[in-house]
Amino acid sequence: MRAVALLSLLAVMSQTTPHTAREYYEEIYKAGGLDRMADGYVCFADEATNENFFIFGESKVIREIMVADGTFAKLPKDMQNKLKQDWLIVRGYAKGIAFDSEQYFDKDGGSWIDEPRKLNARSVIRVRLTINWQTLRYKRSVEMLTSAMKYQSEVAQFGRCERVSPNVTQTAGPE
Repeated sequence: MRAVALLSLLAVMSQTTPHTAREYYEEIYKAGGLDRMADGYVCFADEATNENFFIFGESKVIREIMVADGTFAKLPKDMQNKLKQDWLIVRGYAKGIAFDSEQYFDKDGGSWIDEPRKLNARSVIRVRLTINWQTLRYKRSVEMLTSAMKYQSEVAQFGRCERVSPNVTQTAGPE
């Protein structure tokens, strides 16, 4: 009898466990658990089997809110200058678990790049995010560069973003 009850419970649990990036996203969104600093857009890869997603927010939104409520003028000048620049706050999620920290992407022509990281003595990598603002299609690539910052190659992922609905207030944030 116990074995039948346990099997029934396992069957029900497997039906309610998220299996796609969108299902993981919807579970976190409904609970209000997205990073509130990066909850402007959510992006899903074209590959249906990819269970990861990322969200991002724009610095101009933060700047506009701070100007409207008067807090921008109270910031130190160096903070004001940083907020006057355009950058993105990006938070990735793997199977519904947030990556350890946010990434910050600076404007680079028609795309956005994060801080380069040394891979080894001869190579550097960085992530580039390119967004078509009309269609919200994206290309997210990891670029391999020489130590002199010359482009060598890349591995890219493509997908589509959409606005995060403001209907549920998101409360998670940087630790």
